[in-house]
Amino acid sequence: MAPVLTDFDDLVAAWPAPVRLTHLEGDLFVTLSLHADYIEAKWAGHITADDVITAAQVFLLLLQKTAVPKLLNNKTDASGDWSEANDWLEFEWLPKALEAGFHRLAHVYSNNMFSRLSARDLYLRLGPRISMRTFSDREAAEAWLLSAPTAQDAQEPVADQ
Repeated sequence: MAPVLTDFDDLVAAWPAPVRLTHLEGDLFVTLSLHADYIEAKWAGHITADDVITAAQVFLLLLQKTAVPKLLNNKTDASGDWSEANDWLEFEWLPKALEAGFHRLAHVYSNNMFSRLSARDLYLRLGPRISMRTFSDREAAEAWLLSAPTAQDAQEPVADQ
């Protein structure tokens, strides 16, 4: 299921310029942007598990290049069931991301039920291993992401804001 990254070398080389990933038809599905203390993944349109895996692989390359260990995963404008990516994210991607220093994830829910269910499943899988919270509001997610982490972050129960 995981696509092989060969087409993104130029985009990664141009980082910190925003990285825009598109479907073969040319439709944008995510833009990865560097902010002062975090990377934001701004999703758009109907997304699939393959889209999520591709973006996660690119994020990992950017994380290794930039060493910014926080992600604002903004799926406000996205729809689709991407839950098939969650096994790969949990068992393949997360260990590599943790090794690269990743430790804090703020996820902004989509209004789409299928996307929300995919995100909830991901939270239950990753929550025990990283500091992660889910939000309905981007501003609240950003505020939490930028707040000082505590030793209890990784132990926090599910907290929808």
